[in-house]
Amino acid sequence: MDQRSLEAAAKSGNIDLLYERIHEDPCVLVKIDNVPFVDTPLHVAAVAGQTEFAMEMMNLKPSFARKLNTDGLTPLHLAVDHSHFWLVLEIVKIDPSLVRLQGRQGMTPLLLAVSREKIDMISEFFLICPESIVDANVNGENALHIAVKNNEDQREGLKVLKVLMGWILRLCQKDAEWIEARVINRRDSDGNTPLHLAAYENNREAMKLMLESSKINVNIENKNGYTVLDIALVQRQHNNRGEIERLVKRHGGKCSSSLVKIKTTSDLLGSRLTWRESRRTRMIRSYSWISEERRNALLVVATLIITATYQTALQPPGGVSDGGGSGGGTVGGKVGSVVMEEGNFIWLWLWNSAGFYLALALTLRLLSLGQESMFWYYPLIVPLLFAYNVAGRVISPNSRAFTIGDVGSFVALAIWGLVVWFWERIQSKRSKVRGPKSVLVWEGFTTLDEARGVAPKGHLIK
Repeated sequence: MDQRSLEAAAKSGNIDLLYERIHEDPCVLVKIDNVPFVDTPLHVAAVAGQTEFAMEMMNLKPSFARKLNTDGLTPLHLAVDHSHFWLVLEIVKIDPSLVRLQGRQGMTPLLLAVSREKIDMISEFFLICPESIVDANVNGENALHIAVKNNEDQREGLKVLKVLMGWILRLCQKDAEWIEARVINRRDSDGNTPLHLAAYENNREAMKLMLESSKINVNIENKNGYTVLDIALVQRQHNNRGEIERLVKRHGGKCSSSLVKIKTTSDLLGSRLTWRESRRTRMIRSYSWISEERRNALLVVATLIITATYQTALQPPGGVSDGGGSGGGTVGGKVGSVVMEEGNFIWLWLWNSAGFYLALALTLRLLSLGQESMFWYYPLIVPLLFAYNVAGRVISPNSRAFTIGDVGSFVALAIWGLVVWFWERIQSKRSKVRGPKSVLVWEGFTTLDEARGVAPKGHLIK
């Protein structure tokens, strides 16, 4: 038997014939695998739709699934192109990463399925390999570009685009927003986003689908310097239709000539570091080395401090006055005010408030780890802050004592902030002085404290 008999076995799905060939030449599959670009028996089976034979071949020689033939296609590409749905599913169940394998012109099986409008395959690919949505071919075209360009049958193209946008808008993983922005604003080799292409095609329905994304940037310029609105204006002149122009304007679209000229990244990096940038960078760096376990432990400690200090406002030492005529301190004072002396209350409220505010600030910082997401935790903290101050007003013997204690706590916090700033300034000057004679220490690979086990591991750049 020769090579043709192996191809015949693959076309007919004859597994017995395959093993007869292996008996004659045990190295036959290895010889095929050594050829850089070749139609393997798995390729032949993929074209013929022989699922059982293909699974046997993937079991014997898994590397065949990643091999390109002389047309630059993998077996999965061929199975998609010949609409063998069940064979496609069996292949990706064995190795989901094959969905992202690039073939001719950088086309992945997903991009090929989009170009062939294989809606069922597209949805299955997303379920088994969600990250495949970000892939693009050598021309920079992702799935959205290809779906918009398939204008032969606009109705089918819209169905594919609905599936793609439905998946993108439903993503919920940690980096979902980043993926959405990366896919919807991806530019091809001509600098066109999918929205640019839809504008060129006068495809209003496709534009409406993509404009549902909150991450879309309608004012990106292509290599010709055109925004989507620029293209819409040109298309209106040709077609006497202004629907697309009005649609783009409703979503903030502008002409390139009216866009505010912004600084380039080079301008930004070359500018002087502002105090706010310096402080934020230092803050993020200082918290970046904290492990998850230590962060959780600090959150527990901060929560305990918040609870203890808040409880002091609800139940102050010595109790509160009932407005009667016996007792000391603020005897006969307002109902609910502390019975302790005014001076003691001022000191108590000063230090208790300082601890309460510091614990709240630490909680916010640990929850956000120095990122901008701190804003979303304010609704949890601000009501507690107001309730604490209301409780302080109620238990204070008079408004003067409350004001002195409250202002005193802020003064104490300000002094503490200055102490921290001064200490950081001293430490930064110390860090500029060369430490012990060690190349690794000087170059920032380690420190003497880290080697001794004093400093936390992983906070230096390795």
